[in-house]
Amino acid sequence: MGAQSPRAVERERSIDPEELRTAIAAVESRASSSSDLPPLAPEAHEAATAALRLLRHRPRSEHELRERLLTKDHAPAAVDEALERVRIWGLVDDADFAAEWVRGRRRRRGRSRGALERELREKGVAEFHIARAVSDIDETDDREQAAELVRARLARRPVDSGRGADLQGERRRLVAFLARRGYPTGLAMTVVNAELAAQVSP
Repeated sequence: MGAQSPRAVERERSIDPEELRTAIAAVESRASSSSDLPPLAPEAHEAATAALRLLRHRPRSEHELRERLLTKDHAPAAVDEALERVRIWGLVDDADFAAEWVRGRRRRRGRSRGALERELREKGVAEFHIARAVSDIDETDDREQAAELVRARLARRPVDSGRGADLQGERRRLVAFLARRGYPTGLAMTVVNAELAAQVSP
């Protein structure tokens, strides 16, 4: 297999999980003589190999990788060297990670902007990367996303408009459903009330 320059890999952007696995395979199959980088120290090589195994499962933030490698008893200096090499290979980039995390969690789970920000902070992503990743999401977007979630939920569980107790129970369940996805209580109640009213109207 022809060797791909580490610098070329570094320039690739927004690596999704499948592309990441392909990039890892390219790195692992590259002959040492084809690389323009010096060999890693033995301990750093072990840490870099462990990092590639972790990344094969899913993209990770640099903080996540560092923490996992340290918990596997790799020496801090070896982890630093390994992560520097992984960055050069283009396999970890917190800006891309944050952008992909927001796209995926928004699309698959309907997470609110606030929830996405909290999740990225928990993964050790820097605030300026987080701000950029969520910059296209405002309160109107959150309200529209919440309404779509509620409509989809109601389509699966129609409300009986003739039973007020059930309607109240449905309202509580839907507000709790949105809260679990990070939507503020006020916004959740506004959206749920509007969608329930639309459903029970003649």
